[in-house]
Amino acid sequence: MAERMAAPARPAGEEGMVAAAGPELAQILVVLLWASTFVVSKGIFDQIAPLPYTAVRFLLMTVLAFGVLLARRRGVLPGIRRQDLGRFLVVAFFGYVAYQLAFVFGLERTSPFSSSLLVAMVPLFTVLILAAMGERTPPQGWLGLAVAVVGVGVFLWDKRGDSGTLLGDALSLLAGVAFAAYGVFNRPLVGRYPSEVHSAYTTLFGALPLILLALPTASGTDWGAVSGPAWLAVVYMAVFPVYVAYQLWNWAISRRGVAAATTFSLLVPIASGILSAVFYGEGFGVWKTVGATLVLAGLVIVRLPPGAVAGWPPRRGNGEGRG
Repeated sequence: MAERMAAPARPAGEEGMVAAAGPELAQILVVLLWASTFVVSKGIFDQIAPLPYTAVRFLLMTVLAFGVLLARRRGVLPGIRRQDLGRFLVVAFFGYVAYQLAFVFGLERTSPFSSSLLVAMVPLFTVLILAAMGERTPPQGWLGLAVAVVGVGVFLWDKRGDSGTLLGDALSLLAGVAFAAYGVFNRPLVGRYPSEVHSAYTTLFGALPLILLALPTASGTDWGAVSGPAWLAVVYMAVFPVYVAYQLWNWAISRRGVAAATTFSLLVPIASGILSAVFYGEGFGVWKTVGATLVLAGLVIVRLPPGAVAGWPPRRGNGEGRG
């Protein structure tokens, strides 16, 4: 009788808790994985220069992406439409080549927190790109952009006189612009191709230019001097913040919706700041804290659902969101 009473209690309690909190736990893990990219990459730069590191990482990512694709398609390699080839190349350029180059060279010259905060401005740059393409932007989009721009100005004021750090911050901003362009041009492809097909070919088209650009630097790298922990960090960066994180992210979105998931992404700069303070001793003065707070406030305003602010009419559209 004791066994019969104990048996149903375990699945009802434990499985019920997982079902209730699973998506939130998955999103918190994704936030930590994404925040770790800034700290882990910064550490790898001590042994591998940014360009060869990026090339090796993308070589591993391409092998992983096609391995997953072939496994899911039982050994059959699907192709892409000829008319979509140009868009695939544009998406790969902005999302992988331009973004990764600006990201790694920016991170090399600035702190993990600064890089993560400025790259996180992707939604604000998306507002500008869509407005330039003629899409209507609600007032809250412009308000959020204005607040964040003021925040960036205050944030960078704290770094005046440090030209090297300012260059890193400028490159990090450029990385955010590139990823915003990637998101805009990527929208039609996401609707036409399964995720494993889209991911494999965009990674391939992005990896080839990065590998070619890295060849001169890679040939002069003493690969034998790279430590075991550094290689493990490279493998970690190729697998977990990209493939594993996106699987968890998409699973959470399927159960909680895009709006709830994108709210969690606002935690990435905060988590990155904490990790940067712990591992690199980064300090946070008044101007830096105020500027970062304004940037995050601008991101929150932009991510508010249409009509959330009294007196602003809801925006009509197809309901697509970044995720």
